[in-house]
Amino acid sequence: MKATDLLFLSHPYTSETPSYGNRDMVKVTANSSISSGETANSSCWVFTNNHIGTHIDVPFHFSNTGKKVIDIPARDWFFEKVALIDLPFNKAGLINDTDISKFDLDFEMEMLLIRTGYENYRSADKYWNDNPGLSPEIAEYLREHFPKLRCIGFDFISITSWKYRKAGRESHKAFLAPVGNKNPIMAIEDMSLKNVTKNIQWLIVAPIIVEDGNGAPVTVIANQE
Repeated sequence: MKATDLLFLSHPYTSETPSYGNRDMVKVTANSSISSGETANSSCWVFTNNHIGTHIDVPFHFSNTGKKVIDIPARDWFFEKVALIDLPFNKAGLINDTDISKFDLDFEMEMLLIRTGYENYRSADKYWNDNPGLSPEIAEYLREHFPKLRCIGFDFISITSWKYRKAGRESHKAFLAPVGNKNPIMAIEDMSLKNVTKNIQWLIVAPIIVEDGNGAPVTVIANQE
């Protein structure tokens, strides 16, 4: 492995970080400053919602009996079988199981990344109010065909398209809180995938671990082959 093969698949947090529905924000202010004559630089970071920026949804987000971030062991944040597919979008719409079925994917896939190119609109209002989303049927299709899949990630703001919010709620439930003994599939929203140019050999997701976490900001680092 060469250091040049490593890249971030997560966005940095800034005051310009977009939020679903344009309802939340990230605020960074100085607590102390060397330039003001104080001993050290320190900051106050305020997230008005833990589901903002590049973050992961875990089962507790849509199920009171689902796993919280703190319940997921370290080994489950490491993925060796990672697939990336390209499904270009430039406006709201629902990605469905038929779209996914067109790709020849590894049966042992652990992580599926969907690149739509929508992060190109991240600084515009359409990123949150005209975004693509995932249809509920995808979750069951993926479970049936890829039993080792543990997580899905994508370069738009949410599983839920702002224009299809009812379907989005059902999609969240289908992925995170399936009926019966079916395995949940976690979701990483608002990823940065534009710099992926080769196959991904492995990927690490590093969440902020907070008590009762139904989701968390994550740093995602991948190694390209």
